[in-house]
Amino acid sequence: MERRAVMVGKSARRLFLGIVFLLTFAIPIHSFAAGSVTESIENTAGYFQKNPAFFKKSELDSDLVVAALAKKGLLEKKEISDYTNTISHKLQSSNVSRGDLDKAIIAIKAMGKDPSQFINGRNLVKEVYASPADRATATVYAFDLIALSTDDYAIPSNAENAPAKIAAKLVDLEVKITDGATTIGGGWSWDTSGKTPPDTDSTGMVLTALGMYQKYYNDPSVKKAVKKAIRDGKRFLMKAQKSNGGYDYNPGISTSLDGVNSSSTAQAIIGLSSIGVDPTSNKFTKNHVNPVSFLLNNYKIDNGFKWLPGDEEINDFATEQVFEALVAYDLFLKGDTLYNFRNISRSDAGSTGATDSDAGDKDSGSDTSSNGNGADSSSGQSPAAAATKVVEKHTKEVVTKTNTITNTKDHTITHNNTTTKTNTVEKPAAAKKQTPAKTKTASNAKKEDKPATAAAQASPVEDVQQEPKKVVITKTTGVSPVHGWVGSLSAGAGVILLIIRKKFLGV
Repeated sequence: MERRAVMVGKSARRLFLGIVFLLTFAIPIHSFAAGSVTESIENTAGYFQKNPAFFKKSELDSDLVVAALAKKGLLEKKEISDYTNTISHKLQSSNVSRGDLDKAIIAIKAMGKDPSQFINGRNLVKEVYASPADRATATVYAFDLIALSTDDYAIPSNAENAPAKIAAKLVDLEVKITDGATTIGGGWSWDTSGKTPPDTDSTGMVLTALGMYQKYYNDPSVKKAVKKAIRDGKRFLMKAQKSNGGYDYNPGISTSLDGVNSSSTAQAIIGLSSIGVDPTSNKFTKNHVNPVSFLLNNYKIDNGFKWLPGDEEINDFATEQVFEALVAYDLFLKGDTLYNFRNISRSDAGSTGATDSDAGDKDSGSDTSSNGNGADSSSGQSPAAAATKVVEKHTKEVVTKTNTITNTKDHTITHNNTTTKTNTVEKPAAAKKQTPAKTKTASNAKKEDKPATAAAQASPVEDVQQEPKKVVITKTTGVSPVHGWVGSLSAGAGVILLIIRKKFLGV
């Protein structure tokens, strides 16, 4: 009897160890990568801050990088002072573009200062809402709207470039892609003619703007149209995502991996995070890889990022955009957005001390919360009065006028394991996009002209199609996924032991 009990005990231990062994390997490897985003943000912030000269010049995307650093509370007093002086000098130039003005407003507000009363009382916000830019593109309108949405500014609803009117223009500039009679997505292009298929970079920027508008303004006159445009943009990004989890700069939808790069992928992450859509969700996971893990596993070099998979050195422009994307995703996990600076504290004494309040819900990007009044944040204006001119001038166009791409150049689309064709228009040769420079000093690329990540002349990189490491970055909302798995394993092991004890030992 005693010998039998010993044998049963050994068998039970072997069975238990075997079960634990199997369950251990059943834990997704990505559960252990939960801290990668936070670590990468900290490391990349150090990449910028180790060079004091970064805060004494404003080029490429540096205004937006400063805003992201400020949002995370990573700016010191001297850095704020240096960059404030940098922006002040830049704005005194006679050739400041609208994009430069928009980005300056974003950075100034992020640093805890008031762009409506900047140097010598200059009202930069009014300069944007008073009139639209000449020859404005979708991305220029997008940054106008982002700049005006960074805080609850007093903006007259009848202003020529009021937020509701910008939102209506962006909706009107949406370009649909169809497969026969079926619309499979809609997005935005740098070209306002409606003849160029949408691209990831422009679509990401516009979604960022419309997401901000929907959350903080959402005028009744364009509410439904904005909601539909956001849904279309989300669908486009789902279709445009590549099999390796990343995005390219090419217009339209195709299965080719040529042109897949970190900057376009970053813009998709920012856009999705801004409309309350998780870029690491199953809908945006291809072959176990999502856009966030795609960047971290394939483009990171030391504390910076490269632009193309085959590059061997850090690209400053790509590093700036990826940093913004990682911050945007991190804020999304906390219910906040990248360009919301409503609760950022005054920065005169040092760290900006950004808060993560004003949280919105993280659903499917449909209808998020507004500023509570359903109209533009304006002084003494009722929602009805705020909507009047927009209704007269834009409502019919917003609802009915869409640009549909048909004919000439085939792109294949894979959906539900079925490959179909959709026709898109080939981009004119004269409108080729620029390749980002390898260093900041060699590039003057600006988003407002057309996405600087595009490189129509770039030769295909041979290793673009290499399979990325299959590691998925998971959300961290205070409790690591590992904790959940450990708890589940412990509970499961306890139940198994009780069953074994009862069955073999009779107790």
